[in-house]
Amino acid sequence: MGDTRRISEGLNLMYVGNIIAIAASLCTLLALLVPFLVLMTGIAILVGGVICLVGLAKLRNEHGDYMNALVACILGIIFGLLSNNESVFGSMMDLAQSICSLIQIYFVIRGTNNFLRIRGYLTEESMGDRAWKWELISVVVSVATAVLAFVLLPLAFILAIVNMVVSIAALVFYLSYLKASAGALS
Repeated sequence: MGDTRRISEGLNLMYVGNIIAIAASLCTLLALLVPFLVLMTGIAILVGGVICLVGLAKLRNEHGDYMNALVACILGIIFGLLSNNESVFGSMMDLAQSICSLIQIYFVIRGTNNFLRIRGYLTEESMGDRAWKWELISVVVSVATAVLAFVLLPLAFILAIVNMVVSIAALVFYLSYLKASAGALS
């Protein structure tokens, strides 16, 4: 049936890891002004990613969907190491990383919603459904932006802004869901 305390702890680790990685990513903008921050933000992004990975690893035996999410996360890391925007192969690896990230989020939400539904936390379950829809929209907009940027170069900036707004909205829904689910299952 799953240990709800362990699930709550794992989800909370994923939440904290994502918050650290997001904060560090935002600090990357400041790193353009202060070169020392490049090293610090790189370390913080790595720490946030590791904490999120530890949270997933902690959840892997609680439900089959969490193991699927962990596999998608590991594949995403591998694809991320191979990605760059300088070659077609690198761009394909970047796309594969985005797909793995989407699959990871899908399985985390699906596994968590299973526990939420059993325990009657329908509000948190609906938050997961909404978070999943926003993540899916975010990836579709991201891919469309990348494709259209090649074709319609003048619109690339506008498309990038739209992509950023949708990605931020999706992230807010997902993080809210992780926090609410961790609290509900604690």
